This record gives sequence, C-alpha cells and structure tokens, in this order.
Amino acid sequence: MLDVGKDYFGFTQTDRLKVHIADGIKYIRDVTNPESSSEKASDAVSKTEITSSNNAEGSTCPDILIIDVDSADSSGGLTCPASEFIEETFLLSVKRALPQHGLFVVNLVSRSQSVKDMVVSRMKKVFDRLFSLQLEEEDDVNVVLFGLCSESVIGESDIPESAVILEELLKCQRLETKQSIIDSTNKLKCWK
Repeated sequence: MLDVGKDYFGFTQTDRLKVHIADGIKYIRDVTNPESSSEKASDAVSKTEITSSNNAEGSTCPDILIIDVDSADSSGGLTCPASEFIEETFLLSVKRALPQHGLFVVNLVSRSQSVKDMVVSRMKKVFDRLFSLQLEEEDDVNVVLFGLCSESVIGESDIPESAVILEELLKCQRLETKQSIIDSTNKLKCWK
C-alpha cells in the first residue's frame, strides 16, 4: 500500500508523517499501554498501516489508523478484517490511541448484511462520527468505514471542500485520480 501511495498519489514520508506497517493489534496495545510492549504479539496475522505524527511532547501517536487485513477464517461471514479488529475492546483501544482529531479507517468485506450491520453498530457505539463509502455500486460486499473520534472534526457539509484540499495535498497529476476523489466524496454516507 505504501508503494501505491508513492506511485499513484505522490505520497512521501517526512519527519512529521510516517507510515508503520505492523501487527495492528500489537501496535495499538503498545500505544495505549506502553509498559506491556514486551508482551507476546497477537496470533492474528495482520498488516496495518498507521499514519502518525509527532505531538508536542515528541512522542508518537497515530493520527490515522487504517485497517485493511484479510481474515484467515471467513466462516463467520467476515472476509475482511479479521474479527479481532472489530471487537468492541479493540475499537475502544483504537479510540484511546487516536487524538481528538483522529481517524480510524477499516475496510469491511462481507456478503452478510447482518455482519455489516453489526460492525456499523459497534463502530457507531465507539466513535463520535461514522461515515461509510460503498466502493462499487454493483458490489455490495466491500465498504470502507471511517470512524472519527470527535463530532467537531468534520461534518457532512465539509466533505466537498475537504476533497479539494485532499486532492491538492496529494498533488494528483492524473485527471482520473482527481475525479475519483471527487466522485468518492459524493458516495459517502453519514451514519452518525
């Protein structure tokens, strides 16, 4: 994913913007409870991308946490992410790890509407604002959920302007990429 960001969106890491590709459950456990960092990592195989910035004290806390991890066991109707990543305890840990302006993004893949409803319900319970993006209109399997830690971060009416700012920050060179960003913002659904 880092290469996709670099190759297609002009993403570059700086001293204030870093990407960590790591076991997401262990990373969140370490961020929320630094003294337990020597504990055994979770058995779940996961790659989580964490975009973080340095806060005033110089310690690192994530501003954005992106979960896009395949589940080894899809018998419960959930293909992505692994079920550990949507447990309420993990979601609460994520919210504690993020700052007030933090964003949690999870790629949800399931053919079961009841499973998707359960994940949305859990995320609505934990996060102050929740948006979703159905990636393809004819594909009702894949949904990206965006959990915000504060209602004051962004409102539904702020999204078009934010898309323009994002496009400029990403320095999009390809016209189709610019249009894709605008089109995606029009598909966002506000749950809370």
